[in-house]
Amino acid sequence: MKKSKKNSLAAAGMILVLLLAGVIFFFTYYQVDEVQVMGSSHYSEKQIKKMVLRGPLASNSVLAPLLYTKQNTKDVPFVDGYTVTRLNRHTICVSVKEKDIVGCIPYLDSYIYFDRNGVFVEGSTERNEKIPFFDGIKVKKVILNEKLPIKDETVMNTAVALSTIFSKNDKVPDHIEFGDDGQISLVYGDITVKLGKDEYLEDKMTRVLAILPLISGKKGILHAENVNDNSKTITLEQEQDENQNSEETWTGGYDEEGNYTGEGEYDENGNYVGP
Repeated sequence: MKKSKKNSLAAAGMILVLLLAGVIFFFTYYQVDEVQVMGSSHYSEKQIKKMVLRGPLASNSVLAPLLYTKQNTKDVPFVDGYTVTRLNRHTICVSVKEKDIVGCIPYLDSYIYFDRNGVFVEGSTERNEKIPFFDGIKVKKVILNEKLPIKDETVMNTAVALSTIFSKNDKVPDHIEFGDDGQISLVYGDITVKLGKDEYLEDKMTRVLAILPLISGKKGILHAENVNDNSKTITLEQEQDENQNSEETWTGGYDEEGNYTGEGEYDENGNYVGP
């Protein structure tokens, strides 16, 4: 009986040693050395890794996809969910699914973020500088996951159109102002761009975005209200300076594809004279 008990203990000890060796091999063989992040524009790779991969099991390329994939992330602003996948035994990938946010408006002491349908999808006390901020869209109350109660729906359509233009060019202004009379203004540092009403927005913004680098460091108002099919004139009403002219005018300078060339295609009266 003593010999049998001794053999059983030896066998149990051997099993424990084998299990421990197996665990060490498993975590060593599938040790995560690299983490790739995809689909995140609101957060850096470092922030995503810190948010998603919490705990020691995140360092294993087999367990991480099983334990850290989440389809609902109420605790992470601007993110709907994320998926962790194993690319190879030493590499995992975190794919982030962000909420479809196109803009934000001020509300009480917070910022209300909305999608392209005008639905309130996120609220925060901090402003995300990468998302267009609209001043002049007023609401009396808001309800999460419901459409913002805006009387004039054309205002929201304009906001979505502008956000789409900004996303294409990666030139988000400091903020966008909507006047009661329908006038639109963009603020880029010391330059205020007057777009006028919601007409020819794509044409106006193509020219404005080409001109902004040329007036870097200047202060004033860039008038683009009158841009239409027949007129392409944009004027900078510059703040007075002893050594500068108070006004500069651009009357074209674009090729047939709308690219800025620096050479005028229009005369001083705004008439087309050819490339």
